[in-house]
Amino acid sequence: MLMLQRFFTSSGYSVFVALAWTALWHLNDFFFNAAEVTPLVSLIFIPAVLRPVAVLLFGVPGAVGLILGAAVTITTAGPISFPLILIILSNGLIALGSLTLMRQIPSYRAELTADMAGLSLRTIITFAGLTALASTTTNSLIFSLSPTLSWTSGLSLSMLVGDAVGALLMLYLLSIFSPAISKYLR
Repeated sequence: MLMLQRFFTSSGYSVFVALAWTALWHLNDFFFNAAEVTPLVSLIFIPAVLRPVAVLLFGVPGAVGLILGAAVTITTAGPISFPLILIILSNGLIALGSLTLMRQIPSYRAELTADMAGLSLRTIITFAGLTALASTTTNSLIFSLSPTLSWTSGLSLSMLVGDAVGALLMLYLLSIFSPAISKYLR
């Protein structure tokens, strides 16, 4: 019974993150449409905040939610192809990998807790930057090796700026309100 309850709770977290990703994707399109360089690259990309936040708050279910959200929204960029599937999968796996890596460093371990109560600006910048850099590097590699997505290659800097600006902006706002947010998530 406990295992079934955990499954439903984790599934709920995944669906919540997927819905949040989709909502932020559409909000980004509405508010920052002028900052869009191509359908997959924007100079301000606020859904990027969900990568570090979802895995920080929910762990693996957060990563699954990121993958599900990307599966819903990225398909607007073109027909489903193997490179797009890789980008969809990397959306959650990169964030989870970045968090796992940072939790191995003793100076960050104490701050990277699920309630985000002790996050410093230094940790926010490092975590958002590492996630943005890893995501940009992975996506740029996929873009450059894919003939169907070659129109997005060479836009690595734009993608990095968009992910970093969106994630830093939203992570900083979340860290200000994290005690109020975290009490409702328990």
